[in-house]
Amino acid sequence: MELRLLQALVMVADEGSVSAAADQLHIAQPSLSRQLRLLEQRLGLPLFERDGRRLKVTQVAEPVVGAARKALDAAANVLSVARQAAVGQVGRLAIAVLPGCSPVQLVSALARFRREHPIVAVSITELVDDDQWRELREGAIDVALNLIEPPPDDLCHQVVSAEQVCVVVPDEHRLAGKESVRFEDLEGEPLTFFNRTDQPVGYRWLTDRLRAAGVRATVQEATLTNIVATVAAGLAVSVMLRSFETILKPPGVRFIPIEDCAIDLIVTWRRGAVPAAVNAFKREL
Repeated sequence: MELRLLQALVMVADEGSVSAAADQLHIAQPSLSRQLRLLEQRLGLPLFERDGRRLKVTQVAEPVVGAARKALDAAANVLSVARQAAVGQVGRLAIAVLPGCSPVQLVSALARFRREHPIVAVSITELVDDDQWRELREGAIDVALNLIEPPPDDLCHQVVSAEQVCVVVPDEHRLAGKESVRFEDLEGEPLTFFNRTDQPVGYRWLTDRLRAAGVRATVQEATLTNIVATVAAGLAVSVMLRSFETILKPPGVRFIPIEDCAIDLIVTWRRGAVPAAVNAFKREL
């Protein structure tokens, strides 16, 4: 069933006149009359009857006109949704972050994105690096945020920012009053950090830096909550991004920058046509 025939039916029903409907549709009256005859043939029922000088819908055709209105509304909605999808106003945005690690840029970027794209379905899941790559390839997620190492060559990526790395110590710690520290200053300190199964790249990065600085340390693995609690209790120190201080505002601890130490925050997405919602989110980042 062609939409133009349904449009002709509804317009004549509204106007009560073929000539008036033809004017509204900007077509010739004979052409509109042919469309109505064709529609009657296809439907197998009379559509209009004379009521004085006007045409009115036959009783048997009244539900057909109602269905035609719904079909035209649905078609108009398809166009509206398509226009919205083209600029990222509808659809989904599935984001992956590293376990226990939502960078401050994500918080502010999502807030701006939600204001501009309120009906896009946004979800956030925690995945280690290799799982991020797999789910990007499979289309299960749309964009990933990870740290330090770029993704494999079959995926696209962009460095969002360089994140300052800090030592996190309790308020009364011997390093608490310093403006900055070096990895060498951690010699002899008990350390706590994310589980290597949750953040294998970050764990390897930390242990490599400690080894390069000649620091002998056993790293106790923990979740983010337990890391902060362990440091606040004075049981260990940790190494974290500066943004955690902004997000968590943990009491009883201090973040001290490590000299000349920053790591990359990286956004990653699939190759090929990039959904408009992904492009809009990348711009916010």
